[in-house]
Formats: sequence, structure tokens, C-alpha cells
Amino acid sequence: MNELTNFDVLLIKTKNVSLLWDNSHGFAPENAARKLDKAMLDWQYELTKTLKIWMDKGTDMTIGELILARANLGAIVESWLRFFYCVYYDDYTNNPKKNKNGKILEPEKDLRFEDLKKFSTGILWNNESSDEYILVDNIQHKRNAIHSFTYKDIGTASDFLKDIDQLYKFIDKIIDRLPPIIDYLEYIPDGYVRNVDFQFE
Repeated sequence: MNELTNFDVLLIKTKNVSLLWDNSHGFAPENAARKLDKAMLDWQYELTKTLKIWMDKGTDMTIGELILARANLGAIVESWLRFFYCVYYDDYTNNPKKNKNGKILEPEKDLRFEDLKKFSTGILWNNESSDEYILVDNIQHKRNAIHSFTYKDIGTASDFLKDIDQLYKFIDKIIDRLPPIIDYLEYIPDGYVRNVDFQFE
């Protein structure tokens, strides 16, 4: 059997999370379960698989391909942040982000990437000097370049590949902070990979 790469491990972990949380009624708080019903977690997995296109192109990516690669990576990180606050929706509503009229900004649809990033300070990372904040900030700004007619520096293909290396650890930290639900499930979903402690190298 071939040795798993970090990307293989990322796909396994992403798929496992998708399978476990796809139908969370019965073990998650009902408010959270309703949010997760709309999360389209299979898309999160499919977006992650798509990263392989850009990784295989490596430093030979064209500018157009790099722009799409940046959009792909940004969508994945934003999706993980939205997912995290849907899982912890009841906690989120104890101290939510609100609009100017005092209405709660719902994490699955109302919070912008910028909101998610800032809100996560003190929750997913300590401060704006934290490695995680710097990574997310960098990915966000380079992803947003696709929406602009004003030149923005999106870095090089090598920079993108370095961000992928950091992505593994970032997603691991989110997964490690999720509730340990597997022991409370009536059955394990088909396709779930278990009994192996996958670690990123």
C-alpha cells in the first residue's frame, strides 16, 4: 500500500467530517443541526479535491490558473469557518456578531469572510499576530483579488503551495476543536475511515 500524502490525509479528514455532520439531528443541538442541514458539506469535500488540480500544475501555473487556485483555497477556508460556527451555533448566539440594527448575523449566510476572520480572534487563534490569523488573512486577501478590477498581489504559485502546507495544520486545529461525536452515533456512515490515527507530516 502506498504511503499517504498530506493531501490524502486532508481528503480523508474532510470526508469524515462531512459524513459525520451531514445529518446531525439527534446528537447536535437542534439549532445547530438545522444550520448544518444547509451546509452542503459534500461541496466542502469536492472543493478540497479540486485543490489537486493546482497542486499538480505546481510552479507551472498560469496567472489565470493561480487566480482560480486562490479562489478555490479561499472558498475552502471560508467554508470551514462557517461550518465551525454552525456546529457551535448555540455558543455563537451567546455573543454573536450583529448588524447595525441589532440583528444577529447568521454564520452560514450573513457573515462575510472578513467578519469570520475577525470574530475568530480569541476563539480559533489568540490575536492578529497568531500564525492562523496571518494565514487566513493572507488567503482571504488573495482570494478577493478575483473580484477586483484593481491590481492586487496574489503572490506566486510557490506562495500558493506554501499556503497549502499551512492549510493542513489549520484544518487540523478546527477538527480537533469539534465535539467528539463518533461515540454517540447509532451507526457509522458508509465511507467513513476509522481506526486509523491520520496525522499530517
